[in-house]
Amino acid sequence: MTDTGSIPVAVASTTDVLNSANSLLTSHRELLTHVRNSQRAHRRQLRALSTAPNDLLNFPLIDSPAPSPLHSPPSSPQIVPRSRPQRQDLHPAKRARVARYANYVPEEETIRNDYSQRYVDSGEWPQNRVLGAEPSRRFEEYPKQQRLLSLKKESVDAHATPPFFLPFSHISSLHPQKFDVILLDPPFSSSFDWDDLQALPVPSLAADPSFIFMWVGSGAGEGLERGREVLAKWGYRRCEDVVWVKTNNTTNRGPGTDPPTTSLLTRTKQHCLMGIRGTVRRSTDSWFVHCNVDTDVIIWEGDAADPMRKPPEMYTLIENFCLGTRRLELFGRARSSLRRGWVTVLTASDAAKVGEHARTTEGDAVHSWNKDSWEEATRHLASLAGGKCVVPNSQEIDALRPKSPMRSGNSGVSGGVGVAISGGVGVGVGSTGAGMNVANMNVDSNMNIQHNRRPPSQNQMMISPMMGMGMPMDMGMGIGNMMGMGMGNMGMMGMGNMGVMGMGDMPGAAFQWLGDGDRIWEDGMMAGMGMGGGMGMGNAGMGVGGPGMGMGRMGMGGMGMHGQWGQGYDGFQ
Repeated sequence: MTDTGSIPVAVASTTDVLNSANSLLTSHRELLTHVRNSQRAHRRQLRALSTAPNDLLNFPLIDSPAPSPLHSPPSSPQIVPRSRPQRQDLHPAKRARVARYANYVPEEETIRNDYSQRYVDSGEWPQNRVLGAEPSRRFEEYPKQQRLLSLKKESVDAHATPPFFLPFSHISSLHPQKFDVILLDPPFSSSFDWDDLQALPVPSLAADPSFIFMWVGSGAGEGLERGREVLAKWGYRRCEDVVWVKTNNTTNRGPGTDPPTTSLLTRTKQHCLMGIRGTVRRSTDSWFVHCNVDTDVIIWEGDAADPMRKPPEMYTLIENFCLGTRRLELFGRARSSLRRGWVTVLTASDAAKVGEHARTTEGDAVHSWNKDSWEEATRHLASLAGGKCVVPNSQEIDALRPKSPMRSGNSGVSGGVGVAISGGVGVGVGSTGAGMNVANMNVDSNMNIQHNRRPPSQNQMMISPMMGMGMPMDMGMGIGNMMGMGMGNMGMMGMGNMGVMGMGDMPGAAFQWLGDGDRIWEDGMMAGMGMGGGMGMGNAGMGVGGPGMGMGRMGMGGMGMHGQWGQGYDGFQ
């Protein structure tokens, strides 16, 4: 039996012997070349003498080695390609594929969409075959979308500040300006790491609300995790992830020529984390954001002259999404980042490349950072948009842009929304303040309320004197993920011994609203406390004025002590 433990040693020793032999042959060849060159030099000196020693000159030089054969003999028998008969019964396109691809089976059409095999055979990345990836061709079959993007481009161009730039060493001169959008591509190196990035004064430059877009790499390292940590330190919540998928139409050098990588798969993408600061509702804040105009995937070849450059389409994506006119880019590039409507912070080397009469790629004159000039331009744009630093919206744009989808199964009639999870909820009726305790209402997993009947002696319906406050005629009923009731021009919430969102002496639960088709990026909306002894205190409810949870002002809340008194108020809108 072969001793498998000795195999690595044998392989290692064979490799060492071959390497030693190659080194010896190389040294020998160099020595022969040196001797031969010395002989030629000495013979030239001898021929220059008046009486040349012909006997010495006739001695032959050291023989040169015989030239190597042009082609090494094959290590294995040559495999003659198998000729394939012509198939006259096939379509001309299929006959062409049969002649070109050895593994093509006309009956199966296997090669047509086998982009993985195409990559193995040719080095061509699958994303090269995506149709309509260029922005100019993306919506050729969607005239309404083309019209929308054209109108938004005209509006953004007409309501933009001149392009400003400043070196990174002067970033403190931006204070106390606030920006609606910040875009940055961190220049990580041995002298700039994640701690240096986190120390940037981004929080002091961010408006409320505002967005940030930060490139964090291909995902092979710690970029995605550290990027989220830095956004959180700056006060942002990550809400999206834009991906740039690279193509290699012009850089493909054949199979097996991709740059070496330590990852398991060939990395052909870059991630850009998107964060939000503050509260934005896409159904009610269309003055600031237009959602669903673009996708979160960008397909672009890259810039051969600047391999670190990111897709220029990112600017358009940001401008289409966020209507804020105060835009800032950190670590931009002098050759490609200067843009109308943006303030660009350049590295010291890039700032030196910007000439006195520099212009953007669109032909706009570039200005060195001047706070007064920028503020004046910003105030002028705000005067055109009703006092807000945003791109004005038009009726045609609003009619063409995609709207938030309606959620099936949700309805609301000027509705208030409240929640009772095994807690008591009182409903005030009229100004007399009659209250009803519904502590025995159970809520199943589908939020369907069931009432457990009780004997008449345990009925908690009471018409005791209660101080009631009437609420506007926009209370109603909302049905969705949360349920509650309000009635007409009614006011109060009378409580029994249970508090809203409470149970006995236990404190009430706090709910976090995670967002859906109509409400996104909200903080917690509801909390309550129930206390023994007949005191309940809490507030709950929200409304969006659109389809879904209920419409109009809403909410219910208040305090009740054995039905003695209570007070309710409008909730969040």
